[in-house]
Amino acid sequence: MKLLVISDVHGNFDALETLVSHEKYDKMVFLGDAVDYGPEPDKVLDFLKSNSDVNIMGNHDNAVLTGASCNCSFDMLELSDYTRENISMKLLSKTDMEFLKTFHLNYELDTGNGLAYLVHASPYNNLDGYLFANEAEKVFRDKQFFDKYRYILVGHTHFMMVYRNKIINPGSAGQPRDFSGKPSYAVIDTENETITMRKFNYDRDRVLVKLKALIKDENIYEKLKRYYV
Repeated sequence: MKLLVISDVHGNFDALETLVSHEKYDKMVFLGDAVDYGPEPDKVLDFLKSNSDVNIMGNHDNAVLTGASCNCSFDMLELSDYTRENISMKLLSKTDMEFLKTFHLNYELDTGNGLAYLVHASPYNNLDGYLFANEAEKVFRDKQFFDKYRYILVGHTHFMMVYRNKIINPGSAGQPRDFSGKPSYAVIDTENETITMRKFNYDRDRVLVKLKALIKDENIYEKLKRYYV
């Protein structure tokens, strides 16, 4: 089975549409954060409803649903709050909200070659943890995860990572933060046990036009723009 792993689309439907137009896969899993920052969270949710086999709750999805803080890093909090109020909450319908309620905090997926554990942030903190190298090693050595799961799939950091061929973060399919402008995703071939990490180009100018039309605060727009160029 070829498993497409995506995360942190953040309302960037143009990137998502480009990704799936040139990637072949058998199943898709989404590791959270469909909303905020980008201009089309409604279209992202429509796509996931029809195409994704498993959807995980991200901290931004939870914030839209509950009104709780997304607990973003300090430099992203202003952008998160502004776009949630002025884009996500204005565009999402009651049907979209009901769909978000079906997202899982975590999920065990049978890949046909062992179980995969899916979570947005960290097995130790579903919504808000950050799984970089130090904590990845801790998770890797934790018997409750090592013995049971072939793969542990996480998102949230917006940076790609494969740790010891077990812990996989596909990066962000909608808002990369390495300033390459290229979103990313992962494909796991469970039969051949290969993990492929890919970055891709898409029409970034098109997204910026949409953002410009929705964001009236020039300072917010300029801060957001740097993630799409």
